[in-house]
Amino acid sequence: MSAINRIKELNEKRGAKLKEASAIVEAARTEKRELTADQNQKIAGLHTEIENIDASLQTEIRQASLESTKAPELSKDERKTVERFEIGKVLNHLHRAAKGQPTSIDGAEAELIQEGEREARAAGLSTSGIMLPRVLVRRCGQERRDMTTTAGEGGHTIATTKSGLLDDFFNASVMRAAGATVLEGLVGNLDLPRIAAGTAPAGKAENAAADEVTPTTAMLSLAPERLPAYIDISEKLLLQSSVAIEAILRNHLSNQMLAVQEAAFFHGGGTNEANGIAGTAGIGSVAGGTNGLAPALSHIVGLETAVNLTNALLGNLRYISNGQVRGKLKQTPAVSSTDSRMLLSDQRNAPLNGYDCLWTNAVSRALTKGSSSGVCSAIFFGNFSDYVVGYWGGISLEMVRDKTNAIGGLYTLVASSYYDGGVVRPKSFAAMLDALAA
Repeated sequence: MSAINRIKELNEKRGAKLKEASAIVEAARTEKRELTADQNQKIAGLHTEIENIDASLQTEIRQASLESTKAPELSKDERKTVERFEIGKVLNHLHRAAKGQPTSIDGAEAELIQEGEREARAAGLSTSGIMLPRVLVRRCGQERRDMTTTAGEGGHTIATTKSGLLDDFFNASVMRAAGATVLEGLVGNLDLPRIAAGTAPAGKAENAAADEVTPTTAMLSLAPERLPAYIDISEKLLLQSSVAIEAILRNHLSNQMLAVQEAAFFHGGGTNEANGIAGTAGIGSVAGGTNGLAPALSHIVGLETAVNLTNALLGNLRYISNGQVRGKLKQTPAVSSTDSRMLLSDQRNAPLNGYDCLWTNAVSRALTKGSSSGVCSAIFFGNFSDYVVGYWGGISLEMVRDKTNAIGGLYTLVASSYYDGGVVRPKSFAAMLDALAA
């Protein structure tokens, strides 16, 4: 059984236990009576089982994340099919269909499209155009193809290693590099429960009745959100080699998708995109000032302290911010104006106050605080393994043409991936959202 299926099984088991406990409590409330000793014991046992299931869920989620970092293992026949796949044939098929011409596709391309459609159905996705499977999108350089750079043999953009069509999109994520939990090959929606809080027991006299410790649960629900990107391609490009076409598509589409996806991981509102860390209720907060403030050591230490106060200072701890903040920290004295040490040294990959840091323009530098409108940056600190990213299926491709494109001899190729993300434990994160770094 795969880790993903095991997660679903554990979720169902957890739901049944929680429903059973809730039914006992609700019956007592309806009858306006106290729970009996046997009922209290039964509920306590169910709560213990739920806690054990939660621990198993965390283990399975971590296992699924580790499995997702590997390229899919292929049989000999599957490898041969992947190696024969030509993206140019697929685009020409879509091109003919867009022009209303009779068209069909066979061979390795047809086999992989069928597999992609099977994955899409299993994941509960309804797509237009064609669907390429995960095994193709992330084939990770399994084929080497040597080609000279003369114009007749494909041009100067040819790479000798043929990797996945959008492999960069899946692997170049800053969130993945930060140690986020990444789950691929999801089927349907995925609920990840957690214990948010619990009523603390109070001290009692020797023979006094104990208080019931009732956990408060919360749920991170992941559902496939469409993440599209597009590229205008000319009919001349469709005449080029498949390898040349693939290189162009990979660069353009993966860059577009990656920019949108990464921004959502940090600032997304959860509607048609991931739930970002910044808007997650319950994370720690460090404020610079009424109108924002330049980041100082007190703010950096404050972010760590905010996480430490919730006993969450563990795991993949690091800072993530943008290049503008990076530049500001390199010019900011660590303690006082006479201190020759800067908050961030000029050494490559230098830590920030003892913790690793990553820099990406996906972290906004256009936030507002008071009169500082559109000029504030965000700084995040936390255990990024408590951010969960999910992917459903592979990549869908659709070719469309409107009047403007037709006049210019162009077609628009739309690629769509299906993903979601969110924080599973808010107390693992803290953010400063009003850093003035310009």
